[in-house]
Amino acid sequence: MAINKKLGKGLSSLLGSKEDLKKNLKEDKGLLLIPLEKIFRDEEQPRKEFDQEKINELAQSIKKNGLIQPLILSKRDNDTFILVAGERRWRAAQKAELKILPSLLLPEDLDKDEISLIENIQREDLKISEEALAYQRLIDKNNYTHESLSQIVGKSRSHITNLLRILTLDDFFFNLLNLGIITMGHARALVGKKPEDFDEKTLALIAKGKISVRELETNKRKKTSNEPNLVQEEKNLSNTIGFKTKITYNKKGQGNIKIFYENLEQYNFLINKLKN
Repeated sequence: MAINKKLGKGLSSLLGSKEDLKKNLKEDKGLLLIPLEKIFRDEEQPRKEFDQEKINELAQSIKKNGLIQPLILSKRDNDTFILVAGERRWRAAQKAELKILPSLLLPEDLDKDEISLIENIQREDLKISEEALAYQRLIDKNNYTHESLSQIVGKSRSHITNLLRILTLDDFFFNLLNLGIITMGHARALVGKKPEDFDEKTLALIAKGKISVRELETNKRKKTSNEPNLVQEEKNLSNTIGFKTKITYNKKGQGNIKIFYENLEQYNFLINKLKN
């Protein structure tokens, strides 16, 4: 897929150095002064959580120095605007009680979702889940390949591929990753696994982040090799006794075998067969 060649140039002018932005402010290059109450956050913006301590620190800086770096906005209607980049500044400006915010309008040939994602990556690390979901949104929206998306956001293709894989993680493990308790290495080893696949001791170590990736991979291989193929075992047993069966077991190896019959004749036949 062709990549928007204007993205880099446009992004550079919008998200350039502080010196570039100060120059733009001084020369009034496309700068708008927008009332705070006419600016609304984008509900689809990648970042969902903000460090309140950092917001407060930024608010103190804005009170002292003003808002040096303008927001980037897109028009919502004739009178209001949607934030594309700069939500941290917008939040801090509210705490600093600013009424008018310097802003730049996003050129129509740039994708607001791409700009929002890149701005978040460049300014401050996104949470794992936020970054992964933002990548998936862009892929779904613009039909990007992992390679083309990597060129747009400035990340390696393998980074994007690995990050998208963790969206399939079980919620329990995904939350541990999001909290920073386990790493991406752990997450890759846990893709396709559920908490009940591990014994209580191993699961407790995972939940505390006290297990290495190598130990986790070794445990995973060992667990897989000892697990019976239940589908095949049920099929073999059903063929042997002539009735549908269901085999279940727990992490301690305890379980049960269910045999299904449809009427009393089958029940009597089954009981006699088992007795013999």
